Amino acid sequence: MNNNGYKWYVGVPHCHSTASDGGLTLEQLIQKCKKKKLDFLMLTDHNVNCKEFPKVEGLTLIYGAELSKNGGHCNMWGVKDVIDRVDYDTCETYEDFLRVKNEAKRRGAVICMNHPHCKQCPWRWEKNPADVDVLEVWNSPTHYDNLECTEWWHEQLRNGHKLPVVGGSDYHRDYVVTDLLTWPVTYVYAKSNSAEDILDAIVKGRTTICFSKGTTFIDITNGDSVIGDTVKLTENTSVTINVKKLHKKHKLIVFDADGECFTYTAKKTKDFSVTLPIKKEGFICAHVVFEPGFVYSKIHDIAIASRIPEQKGMDLPPLIFAQRGAVYFEK
Repeated sequence: MNNNGYKWYVGVPHCHSTASDGGLTLEQLIQKCKKKKLDFLMLTDHNVNCKEFPKVEGLTLIYGAELSKNGGHCNMWGVKDVIDRVDYDTCETYEDFLRVKNEAKRRGAVICMNHPHCKQCPWRWEKNPADVDVLEVWNSPTHYDNLECTEWWHEQLRNGHKLPVVGGSDYHRDYVVTDLLTWPVTYVYAKSNSAEDILDAIVKGRTTICFSKGTTFIDITNGDSVIGDTVKLTENTSVTINVKKLHKKHKLIVFDADGECFTYTAKKTKDFSVTLPIKKEGFICAHVVFEPGFVYSKIHDIAIASRIPEQKGMDLPPLIFAQRGAVYFEK
């Protein structure tokens, strides 16, 4: 991949503070981010616009808010006064959502559909991918609902919707021994770590999602093409999938419009690379899954099942450990 000055920046696109129902102040969150060496943080308190942000060396703070209603939750990034108080209070129907969303877009916001398949607070309005700029395909520490959301995302890709994705920890607070701010993180391939460049890269689909900072990382390349690009399909078109730190017994699964097109289970922990020919129009994306053991299942019960009681003690299927946005192919 020809970087042309671009690089990967890592951060959290979904986070709450004491301005709504979070456990930490903005200042405490900033210190937590600096300790974890994050590049950006998007503050998305429930139905609350951000106050003026301080300048923080090495950390880009991005204004945001989470419209949180019975019909659905969506993040609105990039604008301090993204919607008016009356819009937070009166947004109830799908038509209300469209009105509020369009006004936020007019003010310059990027709109992200949050955790649409969450059992606790799903998207109940019409689930139209054309209404949003981005999908939060992975919400909070990896759990069963993210698998359902991933299946829905793949369906949208098959239907021709080039829908970018992020993973957000939806951080509120920690529980017992957990440290949840960076479960997961989103890496963004951007020109700089300015708020404008990070949001522009997200909208263009230049993202990969990791279980946490510094863990398994999936990259998909095609010559000089950038993730999220649409590549012209020829008889010699191929993609190279590079996976850093693929853990022992974790499985890489590559998807195209027909479903799984390649799988590989690691025999030991190491980097892995494979080049695959592309013979038809559509897309390529990938994720890595793992078999949750006893320890993760217990953490799952603490962090997730405490809010979704029907998932407490459930027999978990293989869960996502790393996830990559799509590359598209057209003749």
